[in-house]
Amino acid sequence: MENMQDVVSRRTLLKAGVWFSLFNSIFLLLLSFRYASFVPDEVFGNSRFYIYSLIISHFVFLAFVPFFFIYLPLTILTKNKRKSMIIASVSMTLALIVFLIDSYVFSLYRFHLNKYVFEQMAGPGAGQVFELSIFIYMLAVFILVVAVLLEILIFRASYKLAISTDVRYLYGLCGFFILIGLSAQITHAYGAAKNDRSILGADRCFPLSSPLNANKLLESVGMMEKRPSLNLNFRNREYVYPKSRICSGKSETNILMIVLDSWGYRDCDSLVTPHIYEFSKKGVLYSHHYSGSNGTRGGIFSLFYGLPGVYWYDFMEQQIAPVFMRELKSQNYDVRLYPSASLRNPAFDKNAFSLCPDQCESASGSKAWERDLDLAHRFTSFVNARTKDSQPFFSLLFFDSLHSMIVPDGYEGPFQPSWSYPRYEALCSSTDPKEFRNLYRNMAYYVDSIVGSVLDNLEKKGVLENTVVVITGDHAQEFNENGKGFWGHNGNYSEAQVRVPLIYVNKKYSPSVCHHWTSHFDVVPTLMQDVFSVSNPISDYSIGRSLHDASPRPSMQVDSYIGFGIVDSVGNITNIYYDNTYDMLDENLKERMDVGMDTVLFRKTMEEMCSFYKEDALVDKK
Repeated sequence: MENMQDVVSRRTLLKAGVWFSLFNSIFLLLLSFRYASFVPDEVFGNSRFYIYSLIISHFVFLAFVPFFFIYLPLTILTKNKRKSMIIASVSMTLALIVFLIDSYVFSLYRFHLNKYVFEQMAGPGAGQVFELSIFIYMLAVFILVVAVLLEILIFRASYKLAISTDVRYLYGLCGFFILIGLSAQITHAYGAAKNDRSILGADRCFPLSSPLNANKLLESVGMMEKRPSLNLNFRNREYVYPKSRICSGKSETNILMIVLDSWGYRDCDSLVTPHIYEFSKKGVLYSHHYSGSNGTRGGIFSLFYGLPGVYWYDFMEQQIAPVFMRELKSQNYDVRLYPSASLRNPAFDKNAFSLCPDQCESASGSKAWERDLDLAHRFTSFVNARTKDSQPFFSLLFFDSLHSMIVPDGYEGPFQPSWSYPRYEALCSSTDPKEFRNLYRNMAYYVDSIVGSVLDNLEKKGVLENTVVVITGDHAQEFNENGKGFWGHNGNYSEAQVRVPLIYVNKKYSPSVCHHWTSHFDVVPTLMQDVFSVSNPISDYSIGRSLHDASPRPSMQVDSYIGFGIVDSVGNITNIYYDNTYDMLDENLKERMDVGMDTVLFRKTMEEMCSFYKEDALVDKK
């Protein structure tokens, strides 16, 4: 039965809810300084008035989101103070925690919580995608409890204020923030009309920010000329892949692909990965190799298709297997996948490995280092059981310890001092990377020992004589090398996140070190030609070229969850976002406000990217 003392005026409860939201806007405004620190100095210096007005109005608005969508409708249905207090405290606590998590996600990756993040959090093997220490979970529980208690105190204070103050104070405060918001929106609309990149790029740093853009309206009434737009629609399009039937020859050569998740180019040497480095002397080491992406999804996609990640969704929804995997099947190869983490999240079982989805489950073990040991043991057992009349095999060994960086029990690596676990909660632009970097190097040293045992066994069994071996990473891992507060991957297209080692061992080629620019897009074309004697032009099934082709490249494509990039031969980066905006950076990620997009390079890149669609490049040419 409802306590009558808790039944109060609905008007008072609504006033209390407004005061409660205003008080909580202080927390969000404090959090806004964290976001604002990531606005490039070159942008901040030219648009301070706009950025400050946007911050104030936007984060006050965010504080009212729980009020309008949860507190207001439920309070209209009830006049119970206790229920309203619980509703307000819990909803605001969850909102604050979501924005706090978002701020950390943004600090590491420069994108906000989005559908891609939630897909991985809710997908199969989510605990393997985000493998966190027990300390992080304990800290999260502590913050949650403290936050709820604090919000209850704030609501009680808000209720007392609602009783004792005139509603005109609320009207005045809310009106003030509305005026600031209108100022920010008008400034952004003006900046959009003038194509002022210092204004257009700033709002990307703030969650749920989508300021006013009146260009279409101004174009329709003749107040500004119509501009060419980036029509970046890569979904649900008709394509031709491959462009013609693949003509190949019979092969009896084994193919082994070893991928180390998050392996950067700086950590392929005699100190960090001594076994792999020694093995590289048997083949060709490509010293200037790029992944097709700064993340696992695009990195593996580009490695197996030789195509950019813009084809991911269409190929996933229609379960289009790579030409390379189809060739393996047509030649009756014994295909064996040995992933550490599940290949169902991201959903490689629906595109890259759609021909063998039953092999996409993770290895045994609760931690990545346990799973890595297990997959190596299972592959070794497979090799040992083979006979002379066995079919040629293709195997993928996908190690995950370097990504998780969860240290094996009792393991101490050679690089000290080192963190004992990834302290993501301590990362910021001023964090000394030494101990975190040493943790990463220790895990690379650990994985190298496992890979070394696998390779030694291949050699002892004589299998290596008839096996082409590819060793690489799906993407690299940054430790704030650019001084911009980036940690990990998925954040930018600098060398720290996309340049990876590549070792190609094929007895047809003498051991060497090649310094020309190569890419994951080139791996499948090279295997198709070297192993399967494919006579088709590479453009029939890939945007890459042979690894052995040392001719200069004007640029390289890379992609991420929120867009794609064009890296030119001197390191300049054009970031193109799926919201049809772009920015220009130099090789050290410094904003280049003095230059515009190279439209010739952009159109050439788009034509190459879209060469497997039936339509022309997806650019409005009007």
